[in-house]
Amino acid sequence: MILVWLRHGETRFNREQRYCGWSDPPLNRVGREQAEQAAEALSGLRVQRLWTSDLLRCRQTAEPFPKRFPGVEVEPTSHLRELSFGEWEGWTYDEIRSRAPERLHRWLSDPHRVSPPGGETLSGMESRLQRWLDQTTRELVPGDVGVAVSHGGPIRWFISRHIEGEPGMFWDRSIPHGGILAAEWEQKKWRELSIIGLKKRGDTE
Repeated sequence: MILVWLRHGETRFNREQRYCGWSDPPLNRVGREQAEQAAEALSGLRVQRLWTSDLLRCRQTAEPFPKRFPGVEVEPTSHLRELSFGEWEGWTYDEIRSRAPERLHRWLSDPHRVSPPGGETLSGMESRLQRWLDQTTRELVPGDVGVAVSHGGPIRWFISRHIEGEPGMFWDRSIPHGGILAAEWEQKKWRELSIIGLKKRGDTE
């Protein structure tokens, strides 16, 4: 089975380098273009399932998909949400560093146990994401392709935990807005794939 992660398109918050978290800004013009480009890039795949974070920017990123994958239902879920940044949502990194330097340092040093004020720890986000991933792994069968439209944080988690096998590498690697990462479930572990190498509609088995 193959799981394709798609990071949502750009929003005004992203353009201004503000933490979005659970706040709900819509895609901007660039973000909508990125959504169309991503749907086109994946349009040749034999997709059986399409999940999306229930936040607006992800649901809008998924909007171009139904016309390219007739019969595939968009399935919103809160499990795929970004980390909640609590009181820091809408702030830039520089604003946080200026207003709450000690709390910022504590959070960056130990994000699994320390949350932004009123926000969520990485452990909390990981728990809901792992529950979703476990369920997804049970539901997909060999040969299936699923697409998950999500956020930078959840995709960082998947890369560090399941591709690299090093949770401490959470901050080390991400993908851009509208970016795609594919992985195959093989021998009870996830292996990163090249999109170019994925089977397309019409390919022989």
